[in-house]
Amino acid sequence: MFKRWKWLVLILIVFFPIQVIANTLTTNEPETEVSEKESRRSNDMLRYKSNQYTQPERNGNAVKAETSLDGYELMAENEELALYVEEESLALKIENKQTGYIWSSGLDANKEYDLNKTWRSMAHSAITIDYIKEEDKTSSESILTNQSDVTLTKVKNGFTASVDFKEAGITIPLEVTIEGSSLVLSVPHSGIEEGENRLVAMRIYPFLGAVEGKDKNGYMFIPDGSGALMRFDEKQVASISPYRAAIYGEDKGFQRSKKEVKKERVKPPYKVTIPVYGVTHGVDHNGFVTILDEGKNFAEIIAYPSGVATDFHWITAKYNYRYQYFQPTSQDMEGFNTFQKEMNEFDIKKRISFLSDEEADYVGMAHTYQQYLIDNDMLSAKKDQVDIRLEFLGGEVKDGLLWDSVYPMTPVKDLPGFVSRLKKENVDNMHVVYRGWAEGGLTGTLPDKFPREEKLGSKDDFEEVHDFFKEKGIPLYYYTDYTKAFEGASGFSGRTDVARKINSEPIKGSSGETEYYYLSPQKALEIAKQDRKKYEENDIANLAVDTSANALFSDFNHHTLRPEAIDMYQEMFGVLQSSIDSIALYRPNDYMLSETDRYLDIPMYSSNYIFVTDTVPFIQIVLKGYIPYYASFSNYHHNPVDEVLRMIEFGAYPSFYLTSEPSHKLMHTPSEDLYTSQFDDWEDEIIEQYEMVKESLGQVEGETIRFRTVHDTGVVEVGYSNGISIFVNYTSEDVHAAGVKIEADGFKVIERGNQS
Repeated sequence: MFKRWKWLVLILIVFFPIQVIANTLTTNEPETEVSEKESRRSNDMLRYKSNQYTQPERNGNAVKAETSLDGYELMAENEELALYVEEESLALKIENKQTGYIWSSGLDANKEYDLNKTWRSMAHSAITIDYIKEEDKTSSESILTNQSDVTLTKVKNGFTASVDFKEAGITIPLEVTIEGSSLVLSVPHSGIEEGENRLVAMRIYPFLGAVEGKDKNGYMFIPDGSGALMRFDEKQVASISPYRAAIYGEDKGFQRSKKEVKKERVKPPYKVTIPVYGVTHGVDHNGFVTILDEGKNFAEIIAYPSGVATDFHWITAKYNYRYQYFQPTSQDMEGFNTFQKEMNEFDIKKRISFLSDEEADYVGMAHTYQQYLIDNDMLSAKKDQVDIRLEFLGGEVKDGLLWDSVYPMTPVKDLPGFVSRLKKENVDNMHVVYRGWAEGGLTGTLPDKFPREEKLGSKDDFEEVHDFFKEKGIPLYYYTDYTKAFEGASGFSGRTDVARKINSEPIKGSSGETEYYYLSPQKALEIAKQDRKKYEENDIANLAVDTSANALFSDFNHHTLRPEAIDMYQEMFGVLQSSIDSIALYRPNDYMLSETDRYLDIPMYSSNYIFVTDTVPFIQIVLKGYIPYYASFSNYHHNPVDEVLRMIEFGAYPSFYLTSEPSHKLMHTPSEDLYTSQFDDWEDEIIEQYEMVKESLGQVEGETIRFRTVHDTGVVEVGYSNGISIFVNYTSEDVHAAGVKIEADGFKVIERGNQS
């Protein structure tokens, strides 16, 4: 079936170009065949040269650090770094002793720049703040804007400073130290002093690693989707907007003004689940990766490509001490924009690790972040074995004339039959997620979960199915959610249990036309404690939990900001882990990775912004060998050929969303977008994808990704810690790379030993 899909996709891709060619050429058959072949190759190259793939690195010499240390004082030095500072601006120069390269946070005094005074002041200053003046009007000030008063004190491994911003009347403390190969920047909240004006936001060393135009080769890494690059050697883009994404997504506890919402014309970025960004100056020569440690819950990542506001490529984190929100004054949503009165209290701590030689790329950045997670007990090795995720929709609510009913799409007793059929075809490893098992179906009763929906089976039916899965050693996960509460459901109070924004509006979400409320973290924890006993009574050993590990918001109904919400969710999953064998989570934020036994729906692409040049598997490199992760549902894919190859390249396992009944029976239900799901239609594809993934990724189970090389457009090699390399060829022609032949639309697994 996979081969049939391949030809179908190729026909669709080239159909219109072929028609044009056929109408303009003679009927000479050989010429037509050549034209069709060239058309297919051309379409392949266009697709694989797009920013949804990774492009080959251009060989280049190391970037030279043409900078002077005049006016800078040595503050600290160890075996790996030397730290210099300019007292007036607190601008930094950091020498990487491994390579001799000197990184700069500011501008070169001997060079002319096309920057106005405001941009020049920000670019060369250590700190820029936004603050509120009278009538909620905002203004910005950098250290050099009005020659702020700077007090500098040398300490062990670095310096401390106090900056008195003259116009703002706000004092900011700063601590800069070196630890091994890392620069650590800190702003303790206890040292911030406000006068009549109020602090809104802060950026620290925003131009560290900034590059003017094509002055250097390299790129910025942003945590968009699976990961993305913004190369310096590209022409200036026509975009009018930078990359801007809040860590863990925008806080739903605050609301932007209606005017701002109307101005939003671009597709929102993927929700950032990892607080990381990076820069390279000469790939495989010099780079750094920044990990936001403290204050990340109130931070966003900003990356400007050259041509947007200035000629510089630059990337930084913005820390928000006060958010603006819309305060309605009437039921028809008239109102005004205002800022938080109280400051968000948090310390800032960001760790910038400098990378050398072959580690100075996005793979090295991923390795550094991986080690950070391990050192902070946020990542540990789980059982990483090739298997396939099969999610089945049990029941779904259907609107009726007088009352709603539940339509059984997959009765529970059908599950063993499907599993047995796959077992006979040597699909040995799988896990099953059962959705819509609670009374009322998938979108009917949350947060209530019991009793189970009787139309799906009796108590005896469920017990028989549990026995079957235990006997076969196949995990059966029950899908649930501790954040969503559907309108009209029971088990919660709209007044006391629903999370509310700072303007007292309830926090709501929607899936299609189905609306739901967000439960407060306190209520989620309370329900989890109640559910624990029910799971034990009903022999439920595994849970697949949606939303709760990914959605992070402030709840002003219970005076809970994001840091407290994290604590509650971590306690909640700890409660569940005490009675549950395994928990699978959908796109968890990094603070939930320690609770994640399976990572579901891992992003496999980036947001396709015009300023992005490449998509890379950054998250996959971080997790491979530690947590098994699964791609989105294959029955949603428009190009199954490329998608399976991408799974093999990224180390991801396949997933399918399935039903016993044909999907057309879901019309006029909240799940009507599930347009092809019947198991009988997808059985062959499940078997073929499993065989391909087993043949490839089965040889690197439990291994980590050590390197990744794009040999040519559409031709990638991924090297693992056991010396195995997996080559993937997306193109429609056989190719040779590193002495290895890889067939068209195929892959090759070989023993390569230790490579880098």
